[in-house]
Amino acid sequence: MSRTLSVCVVGAGSSYTPELVEGLLQQDPALLPVRELRLTDVDAERLAIMAGFAERAACHAGRDVTVVSDERLAPMIEGADFVITQIRVGGMKARHLDESIPVKYGIIGQETTGPGGMFKALRTIPPMIEIGNTVASVAPDAFILNYANPSGIVAEAVSKHTKASIIGLCSGIPGMQEQIRARFSSRYPDLRVYTVGLNHFGHIQRVLSGDRDVTAEVIQLLAQEQDKHERWGGVDGALVRLLRAWPIGYVGYFYRRGEAVEHAKAASQTRAQQIESIEQEVLAEAARPDTIEKPKALARRGGGGYSRLMFSVMQAIVNDAGEEITCNVPNHGSIAGIDNDAVVEVVCRVDRNGAHPLPVGPIPLAFRGVVQALKAYETLTVEAAVQRSKRLAVLALLNHPLVGDLDVIEPLLDEMLDAHNLEFT
Repeated sequence: MSRTLSVCVVGAGSSYTPELVEGLLQQDPALLPVRELRLTDVDAERLAIMAGFAERAACHAGRDVTVVSDERLAPMIEGADFVITQIRVGGMKARHLDESIPVKYGIIGQETTGPGGMFKALRTIPPMIEIGNTVASVAPDAFILNYANPSGIVAEAVSKHTKASIIGLCSGIPGMQEQIRARFSSRYPDLRVYTVGLNHFGHIQRVLSGDRDVTAEVIQLLAQEQDKHERWGGVDGALVRLLRAWPIGYVGYFYRRGEAVEHAKAASQTRAQQIESIEQEVLAEAARPDTIEKPKALARRGGGGYSRLMFSVMQAIVNDAGEEITCNVPNHGSIAGIDNDAVVEVVCRVDRNGAHPLPVGPIPLAFRGVVQALKAYETLTVEAAVQRSKRLAVLALLNHPLVGDLDVIEPLLDEMLDAHNLEFT
């Protein structure tokens, strides 16, 4: 890897770009010597706004970082060291369809799982494979760091169908690991926190203090803390005790599905409609010639820890640190009962050669079946997108724990294919 670094952001018109820019400018140049930030997006107007903001922010910070932008993909990727992908095909209009149509069939509409997550993947995988092939051609040594949702499914598609190196990222589990370390490090020194599962279906199931296994103690303490707070995202102390693990909040869509659907039906707006309004505020603030810091409206967007995780991975690669970080990567035998080339979310050792999954062993029986069913759905979704196969899409939803009913799948799939103007045979 070169002594000074070039970073390309694909989907730079995203409202998340100001957080990336802020995170980059906070890095120690001795540890992460980025000298060039390349921005590309198919939306010229949004690209211009974010390029202008990035230039002003870099100048204000006094950092020697050149900002360049271009709507063309290949020139921005060529020779880059890292390619950050955060594309959203169809924008919030498409996300609104993903969230609103399934609810009519009594199924949660969500952008990373269920029918909504599948359709986001079906739209996102083809351009991500194009990006992967471009990286392999013009920047073969680069790492793709992907935040485009559903992150694990996208990483599996690119890793299977291109020669590019990709690492899927999500700040959810890393944020939970940080919380555990912050809460319990004084009681348990040298804490290491491990997870097993898939993106947005992860469970922290092992905690070590040095060489001592303190999982049972920490899980009990976490359950007691959850008892004191209003339940959020379907997770409370009773669920933590039941699973003997601390799951990410997204499990509420699975473990309390009736409540999730009723909540969605009662909402006056989908999350997409809420975010669309927030994004307009972010873009308007970023476009102002006096804006040199991350727009305040971005705090309401969600996705906290986005840039911090991104640059932790970059630093670990650049400095060959061997740091333990949770990533989405091919299993390679890490989790028993999952195909080697299927992408999982586990703690990895990150060094100059990328992210290497640490051995986990069997998935705890308490949630093994759900993880394996979801993994079958994810892998079938990848192949449905690549082959544009309606049969594989039906099989994907048939395996999904939230769907699994042909009488629902067939009309739901037809309606969503038509709504998104996708032709599958």
